[in-house]
Amino acid sequence: MVYAHQGPTNTTMDDVAKASGLGRRTIYTYFKTREELYHEVIRNEVDRILHDLSRVVNMKIDPEKKIARFMITHMKAVENLIRKDRLLRTEFLNRSEKIEHFRQVIDIHEKKCLAAIFEEGTQTGVFLVDDCQNTAVLALTTLKGLETQFILDNFGKPCRETLDLWQKILFRGIKASA
Repeated sequence: MVYAHQGPTNTTMDDVAKASGLGRRTIYTYFKTREELYHEVIRNEVDRILHDLSRVVNMKIDPEKKIARFMITHMKAVENLIRKDRLLRTEFLNRSEKIEHFRQVIDIHEKKCLAAIFEEGTQTGVFLVDDCQNTAVLALTTLKGLETQFILDNFGKPCRETLDLWQKILFRGIKASA
């Protein structure tokens, strides 16, 4: 939490030691620099996000509901990260190099998760998807494209309405029935 309040550049190893109740030497045993420690903090957050997303894929619910739950889980993860750490908000908005490596790890996992949901939905007759991999890429690209506006809107009511609309377009399209 000390990083969240002070940011990684303003946090010293003394600050971390004091907050954790450990000695500085103990911390230096595991982490050579505060940047290395900060990367570990971010990596732990990424692991938690990956776990939460995998949990959605493994739920015993209808694939359409899984997609909806997946979208919400994705946006909640972004919201939780930026609410914990103001610097991360700036990093997300600016697509900083510091965060892009971690985002790539999440992206790869999310594509696999979405493809698995689309494959399950296609196999059970809920979806009619010819190419689950590319559909997953398109769905994720669209979802990530919404992040900046959601952050700027502070994840308010318009965000939920936008996710509902995105879901409606994904499942029903925009063409009127013939």
